[in-house]
Amino acid sequence: MSKNPRKLSQPNRLIVSVEQSTVDAIDKLMNRGQYHTHRNRAEFVRQAIEQELQRCQE
Repeated sequence: MSKNPRKLSQPNRLIVSVEQSTVDAIDKLMNRGQYHTHRNRAEFVRQAIEQELQRCQE
């Protein structure tokens, strides 16, 4: 799995729907400026998907 979204060998666009409360929670984390400083929801979601896939394969 790629750690750099700009170097994906075969990128695909994925559209997801989530509750507004989820978006608000993501925005709150990104605005705190600690770990999630990239301020990019798409990158946040991509990393979450990759982490969950990795966790499920263990």
